Amino acid sequence: MPPATPLKPGLFWAVGSFDHRQVVEPNGRWWIENTRRANDGSVILQYALEGRMVFRDGSGSRDVPAGWMAMFAFGEESAYGLPASYGEPFVTEWMQLRGAGLREHIDELRRRFGSVVYIGHNNPLRRMRRRLCDAARPRSVPAWAAAANDVHAFVMRLYMHLEARHAKERPPVARAIDELLRQPEQSWSIKEVAARQGCSREHLARVFRERHGVSPAAYLVRARLAKALELLRETTLPLPLVVEQSGFANKHTLARWVKAQTGLPPGAYRERAQNPGQPPAP
Repeated sequence: MPPATPLKPGLFWAVGSFDHRQVVEPNGRWWIENTRRANDGSVILQYALEGRMVFRDGSGSRDVPAGWMAMFAFGEESAYGLPASYGEPFVTEWMQLRGAGLREHIDELRRRFGSVVYIGHNNPLRRMRRRLCDAARPRSVPAWAAAANDVHAFVMRLYMHLEARHAKERPPVARAIDELLRQPEQSWSIKEVAARQGCSREHLARVFRERHGVSPAAYLVRARLAKALELLRETTLPLPLVVEQSGFANKHTLARWVKAQTGLPPGAYRERAQNPGQPPAP
């Protein structure tokens, strides 16, 4: 058996440099242009402990006050700093993250939530960050792998924090529509989704149709039917599991929609799809 090819540590997600407490005086000299940094895939998470700094990118300039965090990358058209006019020191903690594919994850966070996000002062994310930094720069391959797992857990925890905050700020009907779009194969009803998110079924149906051109009921049937047909074509799951995993209420409802779409009952559709060229059994 040939020896395993050595792994490159740069492929792993890892903490590069960091600072637990950096104090910047308002003398007008602290201004960093990210276009001047080599685009090596690194990202910076810069958290404001005290005071505020300015962050600028393609969407404009904004303050990063205490409790907020800026996310940015080396080589991009963004900049940050402390103008002399602010008059008070800026205290920050930050860390550099790097590794194959990490930039794409942070870019997706920024696309969804913006480059400047609220973390708060007592968020467990800050304790996770400190532990990551204190354990940085492992030397062995197993240590690199363990550290990469910890960095991934941190990024996912950051996503869940931002998603929860984002959801709370959205109107109830928007949350309900998101739930329908994300999980059409769940077996709940439209009335249940509306009640869970705090809006009426009628309001949800009206707004959903305005935005997507169909009623939520029609959308759910279409999405569930597509899933059921996929399971019938590509798996040997028993029909009760197809019903469960596609979100239909029962096998009779599933059979009715499959026959309306294909002209065949579910068993015959599966046989034809998995045995092309052969007539279905009588």
